[in-house]
Amino acid sequence: MPLLDAANLATKILLYGVSLAAIGAALHGALGLHTNRRAYTWLAALVAASALMRLLILNAQMGGSLGAALSLDQFGWTWTGGGRPALALFAGAVLLFAASMAKGRILLMFAAISISAGFGLTGHTAGLEAPGLAPWVVAVHVLIAGFWLAAPVTLWPAPALTDRDVLARAESFSRVARFIVPLLFVSGVYLFWRINGDLTSALNSGYGRLLAAKFLAALLILGLGALNMTRVTHQLATDAVSGRANLRATLRVDAVLFVLILGIIAAATTISGPVE
Repeated sequence: MPLLDAANLATKILLYGVSLAAIGAALHGALGLHTNRRAYTWLAALVAASALMRLLILNAQMGGSLGAALSLDQFGWTWTGGGRPALALFAGAVLLFAASMAKGRILLMFAAISISAGFGLTGHTAGLEAPGLAPWVVAVHVLIAGFWLAAPVTLWPAPALTDRDVLARAESFSRVARFIVPLLFVSGVYLFWRINGDLTSALNSGYGRLLAAKFLAALLILGLGALNMTRVTHQLATDAVSGRANLRATLRVDAVLFVLILGIIAAATTISGPVE
């Protein structure tokens, strides 16, 4: 069982990471922030592979051991619980792969929405007695999180980019982020309340404390984003050398915090759970 638990945690981190990266890449491409068709192809393959691995791990859990991953005896039950989310992820991967060979941006948007929908179809919100809007809010939450998570890659001031290109990307990202990132926090608070109930009870559980830690890490990223939108963007326009250096520094911290958040989410949904 320890090996199965480790595989469960590892595949969740992989699925969350590649799915959010794929959502972010697709949204940034759809909005014209960048275009990297090779990245779309790789991310599509990784999303499909990680979705398949998650199905196998779920099947192993149904069978009680890692060796039961390929067993067909309980796969019907596995598909009942994980089939719809997997199909949404596979569909998103196919759309993203198709977008890698097409010039239009609409496929990128549909790919991001499909992958996000996969997370709305599973998890603690889907298991609520009366989920209501919660699964839809999860999908929106994941969609915005993916857009935000891709920032360190899209905004990285690579030497091949001119100062004007770096500034243009930063300004374009900021224009979108200032409207949608607040929705990320509002949706997160709503989901925290729907799953956990009152704050005091939630913080008495490991699950609630992990989500509180995630919220604090997200606040730090938000603070860095505000710094980029105000001071760093201004520096890129007036002192490109300092602006690039400060942008690289904040994006490195962003990347570390994003990895920390992925680990917290995977831990919260694997080794803990909301108070009943």
